[in-house]
Amino acid sequence: MKTQPVLICFGLLGILLFSHTGHADEFYKELNLIGGYSNTRDWVGTNGKGQKNSVGFEYFKIFSDEYGDTLKLNLQLRFAYDSLADSDDAFGIEVHNAWLEYKLGLGRAIRFGHFDTAFGLEPVLDTHSSLLQTLAFDNIGFKKDWGVGYRTYWGDFDIEMAAQFGSGMGIRYKDHNYLLSTRISSKTESGTEYGISFLHGQTLQSRQSWTIPVADLVSDKSIQRNRMGVDMQRPLGPFRLLSEFAIGDDEGTTVGGGMAQLEYDLPEQENTTLKFQTLAWYDEWNNSDTLKLTLSPVLEHRLSSTWTFRAGYFHDLYHPDDNEQAFLIQLYYFGK
Repeated sequence: MKTQPVLICFGLLGILLFSHTGHADEFYKELNLIGGYSNTRDWVGTNGKGQKNSVGFEYFKIFSDEYGDTLKLNLQLRFAYDSLADSDDAFGIEVHNAWLEYKLGLGRAIRFGHFDTAFGLEPVLDTHSSLLQTLAFDNIGFKKDWGVGYRTYWGDFDIEMAAQFGSGMGIRYKDHNYLLSTRISSKTESGTEYGISFLHGQTLQSRQSWTIPVADLVSDKSIQRNRMGVDMQRPLGPFRLLSEFAIGDDEGTTVGGGMAQLEYDLPEQENTTLKFQTLAWYDEWNNSDTLKLTLSPVLEHRLSSTWTFRAGYFHDLYHPDDNEQAFLIQLYYFGK
């Protein structure tokens, strides 16, 4: 059965869920309601990059002994509905985080399971609930993957490496797929963080983002990807700037793009943040017909410690298929 590896992972995580040896044990409930109107797809319930109407949870636990913390567990799961899919394929289970991390020493740890690929801004940003996403979907095709990761440091530099399946949401092995990634970063006293990333592998592309049921593959052939990327986070006057750029090749075809995002907290409305993102990606670097360029202003208002309201406008200035304009609203709950 294709789902057997996933069910085995659930079984192992389930054993740990009912263990009582840790000193930190947190369970959070999640509700994600999203909807809006698109000039090309009429009424929609997704932002097209992972956000769907869903209900889920996150479980986090730290295990310790007399010497301190030794093991961390994180399980983040959603039961989701895809409004753009056929009715028979519209419901599924998304496993987002599903990892165990063992502490090897000061600043060093090894991680097993489903977690962020070590490339770009995605490993250091929490985009799980955000309408705005990083380059990950255009660049790799997914944000998280199954495998093993290692974190350490060298002087002022943090180093994160991962060896993963290259299959995204589900555990799949076909046509020798794999994914290797590394991100090296450094943070300055001013709060500016720089990162440089490298990626190589053979990845699979799925038509759906489900873990269960197993998603259909776009092709039985894996895609060879090579990437180099740089990213930066820094304060910029009253703003916060997030940016990243990646370039490389898919099966010998040069691809690349960039993302820049400005964030501004309203001075007299500390719970309200204005965000503006521009994202560009070329599926063929020298072919303007493959350019995808999107401008996205978003308003985010924290109604309480558990509820957040977001509203955004997404305008595809250039796109190989269509130039979509969409307005989306989101109501998001995350709490105990």
